[in-house]
Amino acid sequence: MNFFQEAIEEQKSKGPQRGYLLIQAGDQKFGIPMDQVVEVLESRRWNPLPVRRNHLLGVINLRGVVFTIYHLASLLGKGKMSDAESGQGCIIVVQDGQRTFGLWVEKMLHVQDFPEDELHTLEDTQLLVSHLCVVEHESILMMDVRRVA
Repeated sequence: MNFFQEAIEEQKSKGPQRGYLLIQAGDQKFGIPMDQVVEVLESRRWNPLPVRRNHLLGVINLRGVVFTIYHLASLLGKGKMSDAESGQGCIIVVQDGQRTFGLWVEKMLHVQDFPEDELHTLEDTQLLVSHLCVVEHESILMMDVRRVA
């Protein structure tokens, strides 16, 4: 059996898995489903809106497509909008079916797969998170980007 076949067999033995882009907001780790991530924009500025709305930083024009940028930590209750003015951080472009929008994050960590049987469903549909996974005594909250206003 060659290396690739072994890797495929090992992946199958782990059962169904889902990939998440892990970010940190405050002292909490969050996962964004990789199947909803379009791209990550490093050091990109946005155009502020004339009227400031909660959690909405502004809009950006990316290759002819204009979409809104949300401050993710603020949406999650883990940060302040003024954090985004530092010039650091990145914009994660996500798509939830018909909508494309950006999530500004201060700290992006890495991509990680999680076995589906270790993702515990959270029933409260008012939350931006849909699942919880505990890894090495640390809880990671998995986002449902369809719940972002």
